[in-house]
Formats: sequence, structure tokens, C-alpha cells
Amino acid sequence: MTQPENKGLWAWIFPGQGSQKVGMGRRLMAHSGAAKRVFDEASDAVGMDLARLCLEGPIETLTATENAQPAIVTCSVACLALLKERGIEPAAVAGHSVGEFSALVAAGSLPLAAAVRAVRKRGQLMASVTAPGKMLAVMGLDEARVSELCRDAARHGTLVVAIHNSPQQFVLSGSLTALEQFRELAVAAGAKECVLLEVSHAFHSPLMAQVQEEWRSVVASLQLRMPRYPVVLNTTALTVKTLVCIRRSLLEQITAPVLWMQCVRALVTMGISHVLEVGDSKVVSSLARRTEPALQTMTMQDPAAVDGLRPS
Repeated sequence: MTQPENKGLWAWIFPGQGSQKVGMGRRLMAHSGAAKRVFDEASDAVGMDLARLCLEGPIETLTATENAQPAIVTCSVACLALLKERGIEPAAVAGHSVGEFSALVAAGSLPLAAAVRAVRKRGQLMASVTAPGKMLAVMGLDEARVSELCRDAARHGTLVVAIHNSPQQFVLSGSLTALEQFRELAVAAGAKECVLLEVSHAFHSPLMAQVQEEWRSVVASLQLRMPRYPVVLNTTALTVKTLVCIRRSLLEQITAPVLWMQCVRALVTMGISHVLEVGDSKVVSSLARRTEPALQTMTMQDPAAVDGLRPS
């Protein structure tokens, strides 16, 4: 591995939906011709101008699930192009939700064009779900308490812990009635904050099962290769051992929880001491540091920051 010199073991981590913002990738494209070419390739693959969408929005269009997912993956892979120019490679990779596709591109398991086409379809399918549902973020309660309250509130409708972001931050998905009941219980239990998220559906929950069979055919058609680096998967927090476990994770991810906190702990167990967030975001690196405070974190929001990294 051509790790950055004298810096310990590095992992690349990739943001997911919710990290999008108008203007993302602007500094990156100005900094790297290779990054701009990634936007061109991805735009051709999905038949839409992803660079313009990222740079100009509007935010309502960029935030739409079917647009946000290919935009986020493209921006991350454009960041990868800059890292490749520097000759730097990771010791391991992981991605948050749709960021898992970016991680698989980074590891050589999936070509960019196939990845953006798949996540565009993933977003379209997820947006087409007719079952009503929402997501709620809760801060300030530990995993055991959140799980207990979730079980209590689930008597009022479908409700699951959908995203394990960090030891004090979780996201729940389910019916609005059950989420409102959970919020009452969580506030009474001392939660610092309970926020209903601006999303269209109850992602990473059984309420997405309506599109799972159609998504299965998309996943089955992907031409995958074994990764060059260890990839820690969202649904298991384990590294890839076979192509079957990649397909299983990609398939199950839309209805199963994102075990991000557990993925970060798995990276540390592997000896990772530094993480670089590969994208125009600081979301997942911040969550990583909250999970494992000893981790050294870095982002690519200023692409020039990686100029200081040199291969060993």
C-alpha cells in the first residue's frame, strides 16, 4: 500500500445521502482536471449534467433521492481521482449507505459508470415507494436506551433503528405515528434532541420492501470484482470475503440498518488510526471521531489539503 508517509494506517470513508449541498465539487473541479473528467463520465452514464446539478442546484432538485445519490457518488469518485493523481492508496475503505458504492469504486470492485447508473436506479426505486414513512434523528441517548424505546414505540406502527451513526446519535425509520410516540418517550428519557428529517420516505426500514425485488435484479446485473483493499460493509460491519457478501449487502441495505458506528469500530480494530473523508463533506469523518475519539480525521472540502499527503 502506498500509504501517506509517517501517518499511521489510513482508511478512506465515503459520505452518503444528506451530505449534498449546492456548490459541492466546485473547488475540486477547479483543482483537478481528472476530477472534472469523472463528472463528465458519470454524466454521460446517467444522461444528466451532474456537474451542473452539483454546482447550481437548485437544492430541491439536488436533494431529490434519485438525483442526490448519483451526485454524491460522483463527487466522491472525483475526489478519488485527485488521490490517484497523488499515488496514495488506503489500507481499507467504507461508505455510509449509498457511499458504499463509492467505496466499492475506490476498491476496484465496480466501475464508475455502473455505480452511478445503479444508484440512480436505487434512488428512483426508493422514491417510488408508496408506503408512507419518515425518519427521525435522536441525539443524547445510548444504543441500549434507543433500542428499548424503539421497541416500546413500535406498538404504534412500524419502527426500527435505521442508522447507527455514533454512540449518541441514531436515526429511526417508520410510520409517523410510531416516530411521534418514540419522540415523546425519548424526550422524557433525556434525549438532547429529536429531529424529524426532511426526507421523503422511511429509508433503511421494512417499509422499503416494496421495491426490493426490482432492486435485486439491478444488484444481480452488476459486474463485480473482488476488492483491492478491505471493504467494511454497512449491513454487517465485516470486511468483504466474497462477491456474494457484496451483493447481499447492496441488496439488503435498503431495508436493513446502516451500522456505521460498528463499521468505524471495525476499522480501528484493523489498526486504522487516520480516516480521510472522500467527498465534499465532513459528515462521516465527524461521526467517526465521535465514535472513536482517538481517530485522526481529515476531509477533502479543501482539495489542496491532500497536497500535503505523500506516498510512503
